[in-house]
Amino acid sequence: MKGPRFLPIWFALVASALYACATIGPDLASPEIDAFEKVLRAKSTRFFIDQNLRLQVVGTRLLKALPEQDRTAPYLGLLVGEATDILADTFEVPKREGVLILGIVPGGPAARGGLQAGDYIEKIGQKTMTTPEDLSTLAELELRGPTPVWVHRGESLVEASIEVEHLPWNVEFRVVEDNAVDAFATQGTITVTTGMLRFLRSDDELAIVVGHELAHITKRHTFGRVALTLPSTILGALASLVAPGNQRLITNVIERLFANLFGMAVNKVDRDMEREADIFALLYAHAAGYDPRAGSEVWERLAVELPSLTTAGLFAVHPPSSERLVRVRKITDALLSGVSASVILEQTTTPRDAASDQEQEPGQAY
Repeated sequence: MKGPRFLPIWFALVASALYACATIGPDLASPEIDAFEKVLRAKSTRFFIDQNLRLQVVGTRLLKALPEQDRTAPYLGLLVGEATDILADTFEVPKREGVLILGIVPGGPAARGGLQAGDYIEKIGQKTMTTPEDLSTLAELELRGPTPVWVHRGESLVEASIEVEHLPWNVEFRVVEDNAVDAFATQGTITVTTGMLRFLRSDDELAIVVGHELAHITKRHTFGRVALTLPSTILGALASLVAPGNQRLITNVIERLFANLFGMAVNKVDRDMEREADIFALLYAHAAGYDPRAGSEVWERLAVELPSLTTAGLFAVHPPSSERLVRVRKITDALLSGVSASVILEQTTTPRDAASDQEQEPGQAY
């Protein structure tokens, strides 16, 4: 009866003996491990910054090719942030308050002016920079021509001069650490996940994805979606007034009816917005010098390799993959054969029949 009670002890003794005999390599000193941990953190930080710069380069190139609006948004070609311990270690600079330059877009105004990653921006023109958000106020300064910039480089205060460029739209490009293959646009911001950046095989494909999201902004889709959801909210509130208090079951039925009806209507409009964004993604990418053939490649690969991202029915947000690819390929052929964007837009139709809308389709906002 006593034997089983001692089995755990015997197992522990045997495990200890085996562990004592295990080969785990040479002795490792804690300072050595800590030093290499800092190296890995610095490399990871630089990798993330490089991904942000990649997005900045492609996004800015698309913006410069846009024909719409006056060019009023100042552009410096900088990636900035507030200094943290990790960032200070990465750039081997002292940690201090202010705006730390994390990256320079190649060929941009800051690069031509000699600014460097690791510089702290002290002043641009007459504007003192204390936080990264201060750069968003540059539009108020109406910067034109050579603009003086003062930066702290090490212990020295360095003066530089940059020729500020202006873009037709003020759009922020942002990378977030997320394994999901996703990209989306909100008012004035385009966000791309690290999962999407790993999925894309070239800057041509990235230009298609960013161009798609950029079209949501330039065509005011982000405002349209807010406007479309407002009636549903109002009618839901009215339903509560129609059947108040103890008639809650009736209220729930009415609210659900309104939600379903407006859900179908809103998603139908959403699909048309996605169709329009697909078209302008190709036009924007081609105008910026990217290969529009990347459009059919990336949309087909999304449909084939990531079937879990597809959904169907009247509540689907995107047009069917088959419809999407046929349209993209036809427009690509027209662009490569020399047909102008204006002619393509005149000739483009977006099929909206119910049978087509019920096919399988990607369910993410790319």
